Amino acid sequence: MLSSVKSFLIAFAVALLIFGLIGYFAMPQIKSLADGFFTPGDEEAEDTAEETYVIPDVPDGKTGIIGNKPVFEDHKSFTVLFIGSDYQPDVFSDYRISVQNTADIDQLSTHQRHYKADVIMLLRYNASSGVAMLSAIPPNLMVTSAGVQIKLCDVLERKGASVFTELVAGVVGLTIDYYICCRISLFSDLINRMGGVKYDVPTDMYYVNEEERIVTPGSSREPIPLVVDGRTVTDSDGNPVMIPAGRAFTINLKKGIQTLNGEKASWVLRYNVYPNGFAGRRDTQTGFFRALFESVFNEDKHDLLAGIVALIGASDAGETNMSPSDYEDISKTLLSYSKYDKTVVVFPCTVTGSGSDERVSFSRGTVYTAYDKFKIQ
Repeated sequence: MLSSVKSFLIAFAVALLIFGLIGYFAMPQIKSLADGFFTPGDEEAEDTAEETYVIPDVPDGKTGIIGNKPVFEDHKSFTVLFIGSDYQPDVFSDYRISVQNTADIDQLSTHQRHYKADVIMLLRYNASSGVAMLSAIPPNLMVTSAGVQIKLCDVLERKGASVFTELVAGVVGLTIDYYICCRISLFSDLINRMGGVKYDVPTDMYYVNEEERIVTPGSSREPIPLVVDGRTVTDSDGNPVMIPAGRAFTINLKKGIQTLNGEKASWVLRYNVYPNGFAGRRDTQTGFFRALFESVFNEDKHDLLAGIVALIGASDAGETNMSPSDYEDISKTLLSYSKYDKTVVVFPCTVTGSGSDERVSFSRGTVYTAYDKFKIQ
């Protein structure tokens, strides 16, 4: 019995000695490993001390963080409104007199042709989130201007592009930094200068309007007698020589991918014969502008676009508040379109009627909610 107890005590003492030596020499290494596992090392601690940027409610799940830096931190955020006007005084002869900025506009004749904003497209770059937002604004949106309810498209003729832009900004609840307004003639010229636009035309487009006569040199809206020095010119049979009527306005495009020149690009934007009416035209216009921006908003087009901005500012067929220096200030952002995430906002609205009787109504709160996440802080 005593022998067994003695053996146990000797074994226990040896074990204590061995484990004590192990603990003495091994614990510093074990502590070092544990410290590195449960607490940040010097490098990680330094990173967590840096400021992080979080952008809430960004579309497509984008957090606004690349490493610990803001997305495109050297870019500028801005919004531009593109306005396409159907005003063509060199083509159609039955416009009423020039009315822009005319004080007595409401007293002018109303039976003549009006001009309006036919295309309204909003483009918003948010450099913090890396998102480029595109949204088509309905031209036939019913708004209140100077206490009078009116279609948004008609505000352009009555008040001009600057006031028009302010009204759109109020509707969507966003600040609009720049506007670019072009008549069809200038738009077509600009597309030609860009070398055309490659676009997948979504459907066959064929439309003829006999009432909308295109007056070419030597023609008139309706056949009328030729009068020289106050006297009607007659032929050898004594019949009056007639000035021929202009040709009917015609759109004729086939479905499919093609490169559109200026005239055909304008046809795409003007075509309005879709089974789903307003929505079809909205989606086509949005798709066209996305294709246009992908084509021209890149770095190798810098000089071309600088010239175009200057041309619009100097042209009688266009108007913009973007100066050449403004363009240079935002060009790095503008020309990086392909690097941004793209999203489209469908303007929330209710459409009634069709054609000239179409009316688009909206809830201000609902519209604000749709665009609020794109506000640039």
